[in-house]
Amino acid sequence: MGALRRIQYFFQAYAVGLALCLGGSSAALADPPAGTETGASAASSSSDAQTSLPQQSFLSSLKQAFNKNFDREVVRGHFDLGSPPNVHRYYCLVDPKTGKREPNGVLGEPIPAADGMTGIKAGSVSLYSCAEAEKQRLLVTTGYIVSVAAGGVVAPAQAQTQTRTHADAQTQAEAQTQTEAQTQTQTQTQVGTPALPDVSPDKVDVGGVKLGMSPDEVRAILKSKNLPDYYESTEALGHFDSTKGAIQPIANGRFVNVIAAWAPPPSSPAGDAPAEEGESYEVMFTPAPGKERAMAIVHSVGYSPANAVREMALENGLIKKYGGFATPDDLPASPTWRFQRGGNVVVGDSCNRRGIFGGLSGLSAGNATRRQNLALKTTPDEFRFQIDRCGVAIVTEDHSTANGGAPREDRIVTRFTVTAYSPSIGSEGATAATQLIQSAGDTVNKASAARAKDPFAPNL
Repeated sequence: MGALRRIQYFFQAYAVGLALCLGGSSAALADPPAGTETGASAASSSSDAQTSLPQQSFLSSLKQAFNKNFDREVVRGHFDLGSPPNVHRYYCLVDPKTGKREPNGVLGEPIPAADGMTGIKAGSVSLYSCAEAEKQRLLVTTGYIVSVAAGGVVAPAQAQTQTRTHADAQTQAEAQTQTEAQTQTQTQTQVGTPALPDVSPDKVDVGGVKLGMSPDEVRAILKSKNLPDYYESTEALGHFDSTKGAIQPIANGRFVNVIAAWAPPPSSPAGDAPAEEGESYEVMFTPAPGKERAMAIVHSVGYSPANAVREMALENGLIKKYGGFATPDDLPASPTWRFQRGGNVVVGDSCNRRGIFGGLSGLSAGNATRRQNLALKTTPDEFRFQIDRCGVAIVTEDHSTANGGAPREDRIVTRFTVTAYSPSIGSEGATAATQLIQSAGDTVNKASAARAKDPFAPNL
């Protein structure tokens, strides 16, 4: 009976797939304009190509429907096909016991499974290949965790918006940052503080810069953008030396605080007013000397009215990249995305923390490089509140339109700012800094006690 039920679902999915192939070319998901977060070319707001894939063998799909048990398999990713309002989501499955991946996408209802994984209810096999969706960069794996029987984790594939060489480098970097995050979490648990969420937010990127990146990775990306102005600032951790009555820097305590790059708005030909063209990046790091991680990113882009992008194209790109909203009409004037543990995304600022980085930023990041490190001025209780009520990462977007009174499809954007901030990464960095400061203070106190007993003891 179970096999007959799956075959029935298969024929339903086949009918849907056929309808998608024969459907019209109404407005579809569009890439954002050049200069927006995915770096794609400007998209028309009136007509976009339907998203589809070539169909695979009917017999192979039937074999998958007949042989497999959806109750045992879990989701490793999904892809969307069709044009609004007829967009369908297909899920790619894997057997967590064997690690074997199913070849074809499956229609169905995602449901929570054990250990943070995602199962499928009433699944039906389609004629669309998961491998082909991955090849065409349609497969979205963010938020899906798969724990295999041996106790390891099948890491989600990253969105392939860059070259394969760069993606390979990022994969190695992500593995390193995940290991560091696990070490930080274990250390924090040992000293009796609550463990941080078990899902790293380092899949969130803004303009190609990801949360959790190291300074070297950020430098490489920003320098590749060829922005003329570049600046780095550093700070030093310090402890209070009671013998000197002042704060003293600790050995090897200097860390990268901010890296910024920008193209300031040029002067107009007449020299009487600046033009609005420009771009800026500001990346803030955790105060962990030698192990800094990007905990906040601010990216602003400005356009002259002649080169401005359409508001609907920008909003389509934001939805495609960050999800959370069905159509551009659903976006508020200043949207907020909150990435939760487990990978799901919720919208809105119910935790009232959007003001940390939200809002339009200037196109010159020169002054912002002198800001105090956020992790050093945020209390552990505030970090815990942000993680519990907001999520492991918060993304905001703000923009200004030159013709706000025009019909929606005619509005143009002259400046926008997208920010990403991770309270969980910030909390990890604050914990590491606190441990270094306490360790340095203990060393000084022991040295002071030794000199009190022996005036000739070395000054360490």
